Amino acid sequence: MGNFLCKARGQSLVKRILLLIALMVLVSTCVQGQAKDGQAKIKAKEFTLLQKAADEAEDKKGLAALDRLLADDYIFTAPGGAVTNKKQLIEEIKTNVPDAGQTISYDEATANVYGNAAVVNYILIVKARDKEGKDYAHRYRNTVVWVKQQGHWRIASIHVSRIRP
Repeated sequence: MGNFLCKARGQSLVKRILLLIALMVLVSTCVQGQAKDGQAKIKAKEFTLLQKAADEAEDKKGLAALDRLLADDYIFTAPGGAVTNKKQLIEEIKTNVPDAGQTISYDEATANVYGNAAVVNYILIVKARDKEGKDYAHRYRNTVVWVKQQGHWRIASIHVSRIRP
């Protein structure tokens, strides 16, 4: 009988150890997941700040800053499907008059980094007043591909889709 109790206690101890190992693995996985989520949020904020810098450079005709933020082979795809390259965009900005009173904001930004490339998704909200004086807000889903070149993140591509109300 004593031998049976020792075996039972030994099996119980093994079960407890296995349970403890399983719990440690589970906690470790959860902590790693939270760390990854935290890093993704930090990266999303970093890229949002870079995007704001590019938008500001465009708005204020900061062509040198924009040149640094856009990759040489930059491509912009508008909601209607029109495609613009870096040279065309800079020429357009030189002659374009910014919309007075227009504001833009960002929502639901996510970022995934893959070595020297990153894919950032966010909702762009554009608020302004039309020619008749009526306020409007348009929402767009943007996908931005960033590449790290010479140690700096640059926009390689932007694809914009309008979110219909």
